[in-house]
Amino acid sequence: MHATICDLITDLVQNSIEADADEITLNVEETKTNLRIVIQDNGKGMSAATLAKAKDPFWSDGKHRHRKVGLGLPFLLQTAEMTGGSAEIESEEGRGTSVTLNLDPAHVDLPMFGNFTSAAVSLMTYGFDGNLTIEHSRNNQAYSVSRNDLIDALGCLNDMQNMVLLKQFIESNEKELG
Repeated sequence: MHATICDLITDLVQNSIEADADEITLNVEETKTNLRIVIQDNGKGMSAATLAKAKDPFWSDGKHRHRKVGLGLPFLLQTAEMTGGSAEIESEEGRGTSVTLNLDPAHVDLPMFGNFTSAAVSLMTYGFDGNLTIEHSRNNQAYSVSRNDLIDALGCLNDMQNMVLLKQFIESNEKELG
């Protein structure tokens, strides 16, 4: 299992990047009774047979030569099951994948949420050529940020000064969510 929900989110977005997606949307909606996470991509997607295999922790598609197992989706499903939540994975080969997770934020077995600012900065600066849009809402407040818009405004996101500005931008939006 992942140590934090942010670790789980990071793992799932990295799956999208590794599936050659050039458009990824991460939507996190927090209410008192539900934590909803939706990750959609336009990557290579999976057939129904591959998706069934991907839910098996002892199967791997071989994208990581050093690993013999694939734990990302099984950990997602385990987290949902052990906290009374739900997880839905829809995928179509050649069209992309959508992962939806609904969790009870008050459940005693739910991992800590983690540091969303650090996760968002890490994902925005991850070395890929596509666009990632992050949408986060809590307490009837919301913000959205796009990797392409950040690159247009700042230039290279891996420049140290720009990383500091990116972190400050995400932090200020997170504080406004309350």
